[in-house]
Amino acid sequence: MSEFENRYGEKTIGGLIAKGTRILTDAGIENSQGEARHLLALYLEMDMAAMYARLDEEVNEFTSMRYMKAIKKRATHYPYQYLIGFTYFLDYTFICEEGVLIPRYDTENLVLKALEMSPDKDIDVLDMCTGSGCVGISYYLMREKIGYDDNVTLADISEDALELSKKNARKLGAHIDIIKTDLFEELKDEKGRPIKKYDMILSNPPYIRTKEINNLIKDVRDFEPRSALDGSSDGLRFYRAIVEEATRFLKEDGKLVMEIGYDQYMDVEKLMREAGFFDIYKMKDMSGHDRVIYGTI
Repeated sequence: MSEFENRYGEKTIGGLIAKGTRILTDAGIENSQGEARHLLALYLEMDMAAMYARLDEEVNEFTSMRYMKAIKKRATHYPYQYLIGFTYFLDYTFICEEGVLIPRYDTENLVLKALEMSPDKDIDVLDMCTGSGCVGISYYLMREKIGYDDNVTLADISEDALELSKKNARKLGAHIDIIKTDLFEELKDEKGRPIKKYDMILSNPPYIRTKEINNLIKDVRDFEPRSALDGSSDGLRFYRAIVEEATRFLKEDGKLVMEIGYDQYMDVEKLMREAGFFDIYKMKDMSGHDRVIYGTI
């Protein structure tokens, strides 16, 4: 038992935070104290300031048991976002569920670049490999804030992803279309021609090299869907397909904006250039890594 637990007692707010932090630290969870505090605040339905003003207050047995059960589950490296059921992305709170990739902070760069590139008119936008819907929904809502009514379509092959993106769209009030498709297949007519063309295609496709997946942190490797991570042996499988099809599905002067791995710019730039894209550039993330590639057709 830690000094903090001795000071406040195991059944108090302070004691539970200390115990939760100790368990998570022993399990190798990086932000152990932050997660232990945030999780208890959620169960107590308090903000942090109120909770820290009452550290010596005892917690009822039911809440204490729920909290410790959650702490022990997190100690297995079960993702924190799945545990609490949500995460933050740009200005919005997105529901998180098992079977769907958890939105990442770095992916916000994709949306911000797309917003920067958008024209001063309503446009047609496709979010391919949408997952939770965080990219397309955030784009739609942020454009709506400044007066635009874009036609945004979310596309994915995963039933879990489609159901979650529908939930997130309803929760956040985004009026968008959601389509189940294996890449562009269901977006074609009977002759294989595009049913519709878009001003902009956004995508955060699977791009981890197959052999590198086992080197990912346990939280990701063991719990997030492999299908949303695995980009084949060279990590480029989905880029090849998206770049090739995007040339047919984009309007004249249409934009393709995609997230990339830190070392994939040269390979993806070559694919885009050979397909006929021009004005191809990259955007770095806050860590200085290449994160977004974009070009015009």
